[in-house]
Formats: sequence, C-alpha cells, structure tokens
Amino acid sequence: MGCQTNQKPDKETVLKIINDDLNFPRTIDYEIFCSDPAHAKKLLNLKLDTTGMVTIQKTQKLKDIGSPLISFTEAAQPYLIQPTEKQRKLDIQKVKIAEETIDNIKLGNRSESNGKTSIPVTYTVTCTNITPFSALMKRDFFKPINRSAALLFTDGKWKLIKP
Repeated sequence: MGCQTNQKPDKETVLKIINDDLNFPRTIDYEIFCSDPAHAKKLLNLKLDTTGMVTIQKTQKLKDIGSPLISFTEAAQPYLIQPTEKQRKLDIQKVKIAEETIDNIKLGNRSESNGKTSIPVTYTVTCTNITPFSALMKRDFFKPINRSAALLFTDGKWKLIKP
C-alpha cells in the first residue's frame, strides 16, 4: 500500500510500509529443549528456577531418561507459545522474549536518480513486553537499535529497499 504520487509519504504511511515488509511488530522467541541437560543447566545458571518460571529435575532415574527435565510453572504461562505437534513430540517449548516495534521514523530528502525517486529512512527498533526469559539471549533488550533503509517510488507506489 503506498501513495499514488511520488510526493514524500507521511510517517504513518512509512510505518505501515516498514511494518508490512519487515513483519513488525513481531515477537522474539526462544526454543527450550525440555529434555536437554544443557538447556536445564542454562536455565539453572540464569536462576529461572529461583525466579519461579521453571522447575528443573536435577536428578533422573534410569527409567526417566528422555523425559523432560524442565517444566514451566504457572507464572511462566503468559510467556509460553503454543507448541506445534512436532515441537511437542520433541519436548520443545518456545517462550516469548520480547516484542519488537518500529519507532522514531525519520525521512531524509528526496533524490532523483535514473528517473527513480528515493528517500532515505531511519527508524528505531524498540523492545516492549520484555519477559523474564530475555535472560536466555545475550542482548540488551532495553537498548533501542537504529536502522536505515530507503524508499523507492516504483510502479506507482513506495517500496522499501533494505540495505
């Protein structure tokens, strides 16, 4: 969806183009392999058991090998993503980490080259709804990320050109 003219689009139009092309807003998730001792150890090291998100079976009897070491508490329920049948069979649980949204759109000056009109765009990716499971990823979710792209007017509408 774009403008029918190559006049500079408004920020709402640019936000819609970016959201549609780059699938924003989007959920950042993480796969936890519930039967994997390495994942259990990572959750223990991050103290997700003491914060009440997971229960971890620290010892297993021979008959229990292959059954899940990690289970999720009631407190973790809002952060769990419904597993697919395949994930369920493999004891994989996806958890929400945060929501990424686009913010702070700035449009540069229009330029013409080879009969094409383009506009540089900068925007900020910010994270909201950061969950306790964000500790699983080595990223500062509170720090916004600045990105840039360009809009190109082609076939009667603005299109996002990723860098």
